[in-house]
Amino acid sequence: MARAIAFDALVRLLRQPDKRIYIKLQNFKKPWISNYGEIPKLINKADDDPWDVIVPGYPRLETSKNFRIKELLGVYKLPNGNHKLIIDIHDELHQDRGRVRTDMKKFKSKYEERTKLLGNIIYF
Repeated sequence: MARAIAFDALVRLLRQPDKRIYIKLQNFKKPWISNYGEIPKLINKADDDPWDVIVPGYPRLETSKNFRIKELLGVYKLPNGNHKLIIDIHDELHQDRGRVRTDMKKFKSKYEERTKLLGNIIYF
């Protein structure tokens, strides 16, 4: 059962070392970033949908499996509250931290061009 959770509470939850929170990636035909998905059990009150996550620095990952969140790297904050969480996951592949900022810069540019919403990327 999904439950609504405020941004500040979600950040605290994701910073806990023993968290067992899973994401589901979405399969887009023309994605702005290879790995975009959601936390199905946690709802963002801004849009009443699951919290959005971005997993930069990886090649395209399988959308047929769930991934456990390893670390909250930052957030792409938007004025409407529909923030995007920037995360790393537990997987046999390892995140290329050098690509994270490049991937996020590309996503931000495409997102803002499409939505006309201007946001800020904040890394923790």
